[in-house]
Amino acid sequence: MKNNTTPMEWILEFLNSEKSLFLSAGILGAISLIVGLLFLIFSTHKSFAITLIVIGVLEMVMMFPTYIKYQQKIDTKISTYESDVTGFIATESITTEKALTSFFRLKLIYGILIVVLSLAMSFINDKSLLLGVFSALIIHLALAITIDNFGEKYTKAYLTELTNA
Repeated sequence: MKNNTTPMEWILEFLNSEKSLFLSAGILGAISLIVGLLFLIFSTHKSFAITLIVIGVLEMVMMFPTYIKYQQKIDTKISTYESDVTGFIATESITTEKALTSFFRLKLIYGILIVVLSLAMSFINDKSLLLGVFSALIIHLALAITIDNFGEKYTKAYLTELTNA
């Protein structure tokens, strides 16, 4: 975020970037669904395909409604900011610090799950349904870490702006 912007501008910039992350996650869910359907139709990897479809649907069901309703959150934050700038910045700083902690924990959990699933794959039969399920989960977790990295980057910049306000 730029140093010559007003607090309202960097708040809106952060909220819009956060909204974009929800959209990105929903789009990844749609891509997962499409890739899963293609694998289901054209491949013998049925467990992989079904897992991609299930993950894709879950992602879309969770992220697209949040994205659609996100403008309400933006409007509420703007209203809160306009009514009490000091209180807003104090509350928002605490919330943002908690969000950064959540990003760290989520990425740690995702990373541990990737390692566990990878190790588990070495012990299962090549023809096992779990091989496809674990592969799809590992791909999804890796993409989730990527999205969370962008979210963490925006959130750190936002917290810096809040503490400098």
